[in-house]
Amino acid sequence: MTTTSMDVSSEVLVATKNQMSHLIEAFMELGVMVHDFQGTEQARNGASIRLNQTLEDLAKLAAYSSENLKDVPIPLDVLQYIEDGRNPDVYTREFIESTSKLGGYLSAKVKGMDKLKKVLGAKIAQEFPELDEVVDEIINTTALPETER
Repeated sequence: MTTTSMDVSSEVLVATKNQMSHLIEAFMELGVMVHDFQGTEQARNGASIRLNQTLEDLAKLAAYSSENLKDVPIPLDVLQYIEDGRNPDVYTREFIESTSKLGGYLSAKVKGMDKLKKVLGAKIAQEFPELDEVVDEIINTTALPETER
């Protein structure tokens, strides 16, 4: 994906998010209207108008999404999360947390292997002094960058 298509995709996602937020507010208003419905003609007209506006907004979102979001991949896990009535933001948070834990675990393993390499190299150089240069070369060529130490 090129930078411009990523920018466009980002703009489309932001616009879609805004439309979704607007729809969520509209559904909340409809819920309040239904809860407080008094059965008067004025209440019927207000509920009818609001319901029609919400349906139009849903149709606009569906048309907009089908035009602009057809190339945006959505993981099946996220769709399943939504179908189960769960918040996709929770999925994102859990995914980031698990990825962070895995990153920390792998970082610790890399550091441990680096330490093992140094200790093993020192012991080999101590037992076999003729391999000292080779061991140093191996340790230097496989050294971790300064940021990972």
